[in-house]
Amino acid sequence: MIIRNATELDLNNIVNLWNTEVASLGFYKELNLENFKNVYTKDPDFSYNGVFVAYVDDELVGYVMGFIRSAYSKNPDNPGCLNSIVVKKEYRKRGIGNQLLAKVEEYFKNNGRNYIQAYNYLPLCYEWYIPGFDKHNHPCAPAVRVNSEEYFFLLHHGYAAVGFEDAFHLPLSEYEISESIQTILDKNASDGIVIEYYDENKHYGIDEFYEDIQAPEFEKVIRSNLALEKPYPFLVVAKDNKVVGWTGALWNEPSGRGHFDGIIISNSVRGRGLGKALFSMLAYKSKLNGAKFMTFYTGLNNHARYIYMGAGFKIIQTYALMKKKL
Repeated sequence: MIIRNATELDLNNIVNLWNTEVASLGFYKELNLENFKNVYTKDPDFSYNGVFVAYVDDELVGYVMGFIRSAYSKNPDNPGCLNSIVVKKEYRKRGIGNQLLAKVEEYFKNNGRNYIQAYNYLPLCYEWYIPGFDKHNHPCAPAVRVNSEEYFFLLHHGYAAVGFEDAFHLPLSEYEISESIQTILDKNASDGIVIEYYDENKHYGIDEFYEDIQAPEFEKVIRSNLALEKPYPFLVVAKDNKVVGWTGALWNEPSGRGHFDGIIISNSVRGRGLGKALFSMLAYKSKLNGAKFMTFYTGLNNHARYIYMGAGFKIIQTYALMKKKL
């Protein structure tokens, strides 16, 4: 067996190994060489120095991929990122995975990293399918699938789960606004607070809303949408036409997945059930907009999860954010 750094000539074998050993199980989507090159090797932080392949004769039997974000290069406590590790089934339990993992860990140490992380699988993000539903998908696996072979492999090699992300899913074909949500909507409407599509000619106070929520990630999403030549429609909570709540743009992916950016409510109107109502309205409007289903994930300690479950969403997969000190 030979373990060495990968070259461009190995990419087709890497993609084929992923498809036969991982995607064939039906959870993750198949890769193709063109997409792999466009997403992974053209990323500015990609380096073949962080990719190792194991061959027996001319057969690729395993590989590991890691990368270092250039923006983090000066801080050793910003970890190296383990993107994926795959070994052909008939070659497992022979120490090949151990050797590949040791190679990428050595690469990180040689580049001044103190930690290695196995989560936020970027730049190559792995699309996966919701078990039991025909091609209902989520475009990105955020971390290591709990109870997978990879999960136990990393646990046995000193990686610790430092957080968890739960994936939520709901088919939308029969989704309706519940009586309890309608009661919330009616009560707020009597006080001049409504949930409706944003209209730049009607609504005001968006800059004040940014200041109030103090959430740069949400502000960035809102600004990016509004900067488009033709912004996607989105729902707001409006008090006498002033924006006091927001949920992301309504658009659908080719699979029928309704997009979800998140929801946030101004401090001035919290405690009125508007988070629940806004999310339910998003799901309902997404259905009317042609979405077949919605998927997203959120942290284990995010209290918004109770809003999602209250709207009928089910947790269908948990991912572990894993980390190891080198």
